[in-house]
Amino acid sequence: MIKKEKFLLVMPDYSDFPKLFLDNLEKEGFETYLITDKVSKFRYKGAESIKNFFVKNILRNKEYKQDLIKRHFLEDLNKSISAIEGELDYILVIRPDNFPIPFIQNLKKKTKKLIAYQWDGIEKFPEVKNYFNLFDSFFCFENVESQPNIKSITNFYFDHLPPAHKEYNTEKPRLYFVGLYWKSREEKIDRFIAEVSDLPVDLSIFIQYFKEPEKRNDKIKYIQNRISFEENLKLVKDSDVLLDFVDPLHNGLSIRFFEGMYYKKKVITDNIMVKKYNFYHPDNIFVVENNNYNNIDQFLHIPYQELPEEIVKQYGFSNWIREIIQDKK
Repeated sequence: MIKKEKFLLVMPDYSDFPKLFLDNLEKEGFETYLITDKVSKFRYKGAESIKNFFVKNILRNKEYKQDLIKRHFLEDLNKSISAIEGELDYILVIRPDNFPIPFIQNLKKKTKKLIAYQWDGIEKFPEVKNYFNLFDSFFCFENVESQPNIKSITNFYFDHLPPAHKEYNTEKPRLYFVGLYWKSREEKIDRFIAEVSDLPVDLSIFIQYFKEPEKRNDKIKYIQNRISFEENLKLVKDSDVLLDFVDPLHNGLSIRFFEGMYYKKKVITDNIMVKKYNFYHPDNIFVVENNNYNNIDQFLHIPYQELPEEIVKQYGFSNWIREIIQDKK
């Protein structure tokens, strides 16, 4: 019997993403372990609460408790590493800037290969630049030209899930979007809704907000709780077209393009970079350049064009994970 390679995934406790990664890794034959940034609740030890009262109220120093919380976070993370016996073959850290540097240094002692993947933009979370040299390989979904040691890799779709899809509705396509609220995105979405409001389409647009939006659009469903990945996938499968409004701090392709490819959905986007990729087809991906919506009606009412299977497989998780673990520094 072939011994399974040991794979530790370290990532934020974000929706149901950790489980999807683990399930896909297990399908690829790995023995999996998981550490997230969700640790036990902080509690004062000994006289720490008395000391905190004194430091905060007499010395006017509010940092003491924060330092204790950070120390507790690091200690709990390190306990999680210690609980895993033996050496690991691979450790993949997603969003490394969510974890303390000493913890990352401890991970390095535990594995043959320490890999990072920054699935959010470098400039969006510039703190991550302090982590670049801590890893054997560092990947980002963006093109990062100023950093020679950072390798660009696209996002992917989870290919352990069945590729169910429905026939494209040329009469009244359903257009779907879910994303976080930010002002520049709101302006883009309002403009988009105005452009398609006279067309025979079914709009399904969800915006998650943390504080009340300045103004509301009655064609948008505003939500406070995050839609889980599983719920999102159901909405993706029920749709015909995925909407993609690029984050101005991102310099790469969102996961929507890869889900669109796998589930045979069209995409409408303002990310002009997509034209450079081998899966781009003008019948499947409508690129809004300079707010130009000419011919969108024609695009919406022609069928989806099937892509060659080898192109679709190229962007699956199975291929993605092999690429990052086989990388030579």
